[in-house]
Amino acid sequence: MAEMDERYLNVNRYGVLDIPGPLWLAMAFLGRHWVLLIITLASRRSPDAIQLASSSLSAAVLLFEMPVLILAYAGFSRHPSTGAILRFIWRNGRAILAATAVINLGLLAWFLWHADVWRRPELLLASFGLLDVAIVYGIYKSAYIKQVFMEFPEPVEPGGKPS
Repeated sequence: MAEMDERYLNVNRYGVLDIPGPLWLAMAFLGRHWVLLIITLASRRSPDAIQLASSSLSAAVLLFEMPVLILAYAGFSRHPSTGAILRFIWRNGRAILAATAVINLGLLAWFLWHADVWRRPELLLASFGLLDVAIVYGIYKSAYIKQVFMEFPEPVEPGGKPS
């Protein structure tokens, strides 16, 4: 007899699967330039951090990673009163994560192609590309993650009853 995956028992107060920690980490990693920007803004007293962020962040990269931030917001907003747009975004979360990873890989390939020499920073970035691939593989291989993205609390009617 096949054993039941106990992760399916981890539900929140609305009766839908909790978002697992590794999925939150994957979203943070795929939105890594936003995380860097937030850390830089939080440490605004450090001129080194500001110089690092200004030299490595571009508006285009931040724009490409914006859907992951919106997806994370949709993940935090998983309750019955959430609107249809965030529900749509959450249902398409795997595609959003995969598209962001592909864009990151494209930007990484362009950067590495134009790098004269591969030293530690370039090798670190190449390892980030491997992690992007691993995230995409994981979110499409896991039936559990697929189920997490399919679940959202039922909307509430204006009278207070679930529809």
